[in-house]
Amino acid sequence: MKRITNICILCTLFLLTITSCTDKYSISGSALQTLYSAKVAYLRSPDGDKATVDSCEIVHGNFKMNGPLDSVQCVNLILGDVITPVVLEQGNIKVSMANAMIKVEGTPLNDRLFSFLVSRDSLTMMLMEIPNKDAHMRLEGYSEYDIATQLGDEEASLRSQMENLETAFVVDNFDNVLGITWFLNMCYEESNRYGYPTTSPKIEELYSRAPEDFRNNPKVVEFMNMVNGQGEEK
Repeated sequence: MKRITNICILCTLFLLTITSCTDKYSISGSALQTLYSAKVAYLRSPDGDKATVDSCEIVHGNFKMNGPLDSVQCVNLILGDVITPVVLEQGNIKVSMANAMIKVEGTPLNDRLFSFLVSRDSLTMMLMEIPNKDAHMRLEGYSEYDIATQLGDEEASLRSQMENLETAFVVDNFDNVLGITWFLNMCYEESNRYGYPTTSPKIEELYSRAPEDFRNNPKVVEFMNMVNGQGEEK
């Protein structure tokens, strides 16, 4: 009887060890009530099925979600009409407000993603300001040539910076989910622009530079097969 008891204790300890070693994610959000009237926070897959990964009520602007983590993945955090990318990885992920935008931090990949998005949003805002600069220059009497030359050069520089930023981000993250996620985001943006699955010279360059594991990712393979199929139909 004593031996059986000892075995039961060992089995219980073994199960507890397995449970404690399981990777888990934890997300906490705060100070969101000032901008969002959403009642529920959702984590949803960015894939076509947009399956709900997790959800919880938002109470007084605060919410918490946690659960087991089979693998690191990128999901969308949905708060009403606002969608923010989040990396589900082990650790305590914190969501807060930062200069009227959602800030996600607290784990390595989320910190890296947020830093990239801040830089990208800054370039995007500068690109969006170009039409306003055009209008001001016209009011101040600049010639069409001066406007086209100055703003054309500025826009070309900003777009080049954006391309370099995105390229560096994908290359630096070839070995994790961020690289694949943003590579596919670039692919889908290009496809939406033309209305069918397609790539660009920059996407082709990134694909050729990517390691084999990256190119063999099921989502990357699926997209490239769609591109090749579209090409064959032409």
